[in-house]
Amino acid sequence: MLYVLSDVVRRHFFLPRPAQLDPVLTSNETVLRLEGFSGCCGVYARVDLPATAFDGERHGRGTTNVDFNVEMRNALLRLRDDEDVEVAVGADEVMLSRGNQRTVEKKVRLPLRWIKGFSEVQAYQPRLELKMEVAAAEALRFVRSLPQASRPKMPSYAVWAGRSIRLSQHPQEGAVPILGTHRVKVIEPLLLRAKSLKVWADEASGASAWEACYPQGSFFLMISPEVYRGFSGEGQVLSALAKSPPEVVIAKVRASLRWQSQLDPDKLAAALGLDAGEVRDALAVLGSRGLAGFDANAQQYFHRELPFDLAKVEEMQPRLGDARRLVEDGKVRSLGGGGVSTFQVQGTGTVHRVRLSDEWDACTCPWFSKHQGQRGPCKHILAASLAQQGEDRDDA
Repeated sequence: MLYVLSDVVRRHFFLPRPAQLDPVLTSNETVLRLEGFSGCCGVYARVDLPATAFDGERHGRGTTNVDFNVEMRNALLRLRDDEDVEVAVGADEVMLSRGNQRTVEKKVRLPLRWIKGFSEVQAYQPRLELKMEVAAAEALRFVRSLPQASRPKMPSYAVWAGRSIRLSQHPQEGAVPILGTHRVKVIEPLLLRAKSLKVWADEASGASAWEACYPQGSFFLMISPEVYRGFSGEGQVLSALAKSPPEVVIAKVRASLRWQSQLDPDKLAAALGLDAGEVRDALAVLGSRGLAGFDANAQQYFHRELPFDLAKVEEMQPRLGDARRLVEDGKVRSLGGGGVSTFQVQGTGTVHRVRLSDEWDACTCPWFSKHQGQRGPCKHILAASLAQQGEDRDDA
C-alpha cells in the first residue's frame, strides 16, 4: 500500500508537472494515515493502517509530511513477508528499518497545490455513496480489463453485474462514470492480496473512489470527475466557506479536537452545547482549513493538522474574495422569497438573478450556465449566500 501511494504521488495523469513526493502522515492511538495527491492533483490517495497492524508503541499524536523518494520506494520493494521491519514516524522524519539498513525521509514543505487539493477533497467525500463491493479476485479481473487510454472524450461506466463489475460504454442506473480508466488501474497491484474492493461515487459531480480493503487496513483512491480537472482547482469547498457558522462555533469545535480518528457530530454537539448541524458545518469549514479529513467508510471526519498557514486558505479562493467585495460594495439586493430566496447581484454591465434553496442554487450568469454548479458556486451565488447569512444573523 505504501509503495502504490508513492506511485500515485509521483504520477501525472494529465499534464506533466514536477513530481511532489511528500505524503502527509497522521498518527493517533487507533490509526496511522498517509495521504497524498498525484502531480496533476486529479487523484487523491489515502492509506489507513489500524493500530492492530503494528506491534509497537505510540509516544505522541500529530501530523507530518515527508518526501518518499526513490530510496524509500526501493526499500519498500525489497521487503519480504518473513522479515521483521520497523517503521518510526516522528515530527521531523520517517524511518524504515530492515535489519541493519535504515531509510530515512525528512520533513519537507507541503506543495501549495496540495493545500488547495486537501481543502477540496473534504468537500467531495461526505457526498460519496457506496455503489458496489466485490471480492478482490473479481475486482482484479475488472481492473486488468480497463484500457490505458489517458485522454478519453467520453466516460466509461463501471456497472454492477451479479457478483462482479464490468465496463460499459453506456450509462445506467447505479453505474459509476470513469473518465481516465488509467487512473483506476494504479490499484491493480493492491488487489492481489486485498479482501475486497468498494466503489464509491458522487452522482452530482461524477467523482468516484476505489477502496481496496484488507484484513488490516485499506487503500482509498479518489479520482476527479475528469482527467484534466485537478481537485486543487474545483471550488467545491466554497459553499462551506460562504455558509460557515459563526466563528465562535468553529472555535469551540476546533478546541475539542484531540487527534480523534472519528469525530461524531452528535456527541460533540452534546458536549459543547451546540446544535449537531452547526457542528457538521463547523467540521466542514475546519476540513477546508486543513484541520480535518473525512473517512467515507465511517462517514465521519477525523482530526489532523496540515502544516500550512491557515490564513492562506481563503486567499487561495479568488471567487470567495470577489463575492465578499460584491456584498461590501452593496451590489447584492434581496428580493425575498419563501422556500426559495431570490437575489439581484450586480455584475459587469448587467444584473444577475440568483436563486438559493435547500435543493439547488442557480444563477443567470454565463459561468453558471456553463458549469451548472459542478465546479462549485459562482461568485454571484456566493455573494447571495453571504448576504443571506448576514440577514439570518441580524434576525437572530
